[in-house]
Amino acid sequence: MSTIRFGLIGLGIHGERYARHLMRDIRGAELYAVCRQDPAKGEAYARQHNVRYYREYIDLISDPNVDAVVVVTPTVLNERICTTAAAAGKPVLVEKPLARNSREAINIVETVARSGSLFMVGHTLRFNSVVRALEDHLDELGPIHTISMNQRLEPPERLWMDDFSEAGGGVILQTGIHMFDLLRYFSDDEVRRVYCETDRIVYEELEDSFVAAMRLRQSQARCLIDAARYTESRSGRIELVGEQGQLVGDHVHGYGMLIRGRELTPLDIPPAVNTIEELLKAFLSAILNDEDPPITVVDGLHSLEIAEACYHSSSSGSVIELLDEDEDEEGYDDDFDDAYWDAC
Repeated sequence: MSTIRFGLIGLGIHGERYARHLMRDIRGAELYAVCRQDPAKGEAYARQHNVRYYREYIDLISDPNVDAVVVVTPTVLNERICTTAAAAGKPVLVEKPLARNSREAINIVETVARSGSLFMVGHTLRFNSVVRALEDHLDELGPIHTISMNQRLEPPERLWMDDFSEAGGGVILQTGIHMFDLLRYFSDDEVRRVYCETDRIVYEELEDSFVAAMRLRQSQARCLIDAARYTESRSGRIELVGEQGQLVGDHVHGYGMLIRGRELTPLDIPPAVNTIEELLKAFLSAILNDEDPPITVVDGLHSLEIAEACYHSSSSGSVIELLDEDEDEEGYDDDFDDAYWDAC
């Protein structure tokens, strides 16, 4: 197996998780270089782990010895880093969300299309053992007409996640985006219609609570997605309701069941896996086999469009229609910042 030399941009709490997996757990991968804006911490990390250090991301990307780039930075930096790396022809894995808004995301998508580079978005919940077990049993439900998902999390310890200038949005963009991706993954469909309300409980600047009702385009299934990032507790419930039964699970607590009538049948859930490790393995496999990654840049764009529609719905108090490629564009991104602040 060829060894792929990775350059990691971003060495915060989450970035160090990626670094550890690249150094210890991913066969065929080498952590070759890291980029961190704090020179003292970056150089110390590089010395400790015998890797190259760059303060500027463009220098890391320009290094001919860097075969692939992993981006784990505050969302505000994603567009400039991802477009630079993709334009250089480097395979890129970026931690979700793809960008702050669809305008930035479309710029990334267009750059990837021009360069032909491999690009993957880190929606890690697709690799969760409960999520995969539920997906394996979808055919047992018959036509699915209702999907509900929610996530409960503690308030974040990272201050930038409550800063619009860096994060681009609160719990919709940073947490809800996972569920928007899973909604598309489970349904193999796109969202047509969104109505959303938001609230701020403990955050000082951004929203930490939302409830969104959605309608899918092809199946017309109705969906309810909500999240709360203000509670000292954690859960991640998923419910898929079809004509022949329902699947219920929790990707945090590790259970899943099939319900028919009054009978509950526990699913055989595989052992829990580290989703970042599985994400990196999938990215490496796509590079080595010269194949499309399981989560593409377009997947990242579509999930972001759902998040953007949630903000517009919350700010306007109205239902937002997401248009497909054959319909006229409404240009949500033109006034995204105003819509965001109205929502808060």
